[in-house]
Amino acid sequence: MDKFITLISILTSLLIPILISPLTRADFISLTGAETAPNIAEIEILNNHLHISLEISAADAGTFWPELPSTKSIYEIARLAQTQKEFAIEVYSPDGKIEPTTTSIRIAERKPRNSPFAGKTDPRTGVRMPDFPSDKTIILANLEFPIKGLTNLEIRPPLDTDGTASVTIGFTSQHGHTPVSSFHYLSQAEPLKIDWKDPWNTQFENQNINRHNRHPLRSFLYVEPRQIRHEILLRPRDLLQWTDQSFNAWQPLTIKRRKQLQETAEKFLLRKNPTTIDQTPVEPVSTETVFLKANNTGFTTVKEHESIEMGSLLIGYREKYPIKELPQSVTIDWKLFTESINSVPTLIQDPAGPFPTHVMPDFPDIQWRNYLYDYRAPNSDPVPVESTIAAIPMAVLFSFCFAVFFILTLRSKRVETKNKHPILFYSIVIICAVPIYYALPSELRIPLPGTINKKELKEITETLLVRLSAAYEEPQSEELKVQLANLVSRERFSYTVQNLSQIYQPLTSSGNKGSIRSIRDLEIEHADQTVVNGNKTFRIVGKWHSYIEDYSWGQMEQLPRETRASIEITQSDNYWKISAFTPLSIR
Repeated sequence: MDKFITLISILTSLLIPILISPLTRADFISLTGAETAPNIAEIEILNNHLHISLEISAADAGTFWPELPSTKSIYEIARLAQTQKEFAIEVYSPDGKIEPTTTSIRIAERKPRNSPFAGKTDPRTGVRMPDFPSDKTIILANLEFPIKGLTNLEIRPPLDTDGTASVTIGFTSQHGHTPVSSFHYLSQAEPLKIDWKDPWNTQFENQNINRHNRHPLRSFLYVEPRQIRHEILLRPRDLLQWTDQSFNAWQPLTIKRRKQLQETAEKFLLRKNPTTIDQTPVEPVSTETVFLKANNTGFTTVKEHESIEMGSLLIGYREKYPIKELPQSVTIDWKLFTESINSVPTLIQDPAGPFPTHVMPDFPDIQWRNYLYDYRAPNSDPVPVESTIAAIPMAVLFSFCFAVFFILTLRSKRVETKNKHPILFYSIVIICAVPIYYALPSELRIPLPGTINKKELKEITETLLVRLSAAYEEPQSEELKVQLANLVSRERFSYTVQNLSQIYQPLTSSGNKGSIRSIRDLEIEHADQTVVNGNKTFRIVGKWHSYIEDYSWGQMEQLPRETRASIEITQSDNYWKISAFTPLSIR
């Protein structure tokens, strides 16, 4: 009985963190719609001050300045607002109301913002979401509150008698470069707790409005067709504590400090979490360390000379393991825990989708098993020519033969019967000439005019584009050349591949090379048939749609793209290959 109770408690401790904690998703999409609110507040804690930048719709100005005289002119509203002493957004400390030391009011344009569901149907409720406000000109109010040394604040919007906001306000907040909340509605008074030593720990009392990616340590295992990737996301604070070094959250990330962190991360993390593939211990073929920062949707890379404090910085460490085909199992023995971190969120992503879980000291293994029953590996095989003998439309061939035979018949009526034998001879020669012509090597014959079958040409082009996408799944550069040799002709190979890589290896916001997926809607705008070096060649201009996809650091990036290009397709060794590729436009 005791063993049974112990087993139940262990399983409960494993499952409860998974069920009650925020899911580590492949991507994060805010469904609040707060970024479409008519009034937007951007709250920032910086240098002992609380800054509030508020975009106010002219229709709601009377709510923010209760004593404002009625007027329809937004310019008059802005002028009169500057004379008002009372402002309806207030900041309180335990000692009472904090008065702003700086206030500026002016006319401005709304900031452009992104919202995935603006004006669309909410997938959860089926209710249409609000669209962006139609008024593009707003009143911009900037306020600055002195909060030096204060650790507890309360931000109050204009309130009704029931304690809810009397006007719709969307807001976002940050401490230094660390987001405190993503876009949410400021619908009530919200208490805020500030950690001056480490901005990562600054948070609202209301957990529903805090940013979703608060875990300081994470693991991401990506099982892909031709490689296994293990990514670790951690804070400099934890890395420096593990390596017995000091940490100051407000130190800037200098070039020297960047180099030191990279060296420390790679030295400490290499072989720290042993990996086995199909029960065989493996070593990474390459490692990489990048610097990231959190934003409202996930993570983005920190540019080389970008200014950011250490407390807002994240270190991304990546190991890559090449594979020929999907294995049956992958196991990582996770060893990174601290006194304060005894549960680490993990995400396992394979072709079937993401699977979030956790590891703990009692259950430290990150395990993937191959349960894919209908998996098909990307196909980058050569595209064969269905028939090496080209065909002239039968109607054209029949008409040509009939015309020649008819002319010769008319001519035969003018000659004597003894001379009619050449007519039969000419007919046989003409009929035999056609198959003899097409039996000759292509370099010894002159191309005859014929119509291009655009349907077949479209199928060939689309197949090549799709198989190129599969070839670019190969992460190893030398192996990638082998895959591309199946689809790109030897002539001008390097130049053609260079142009193809612009399309098939796009850089994403996370700094990675994305993949091209779902190539569709190919439209051939122009096509010519010719012979190049004795090989049948089609020169086409076409456009198509696709998606850029990238899975990294626990998020998925997917962007639609329209590509227009000039493509030269050549028949080479009984295969269709791309002999030239020039991107014309990318949208």
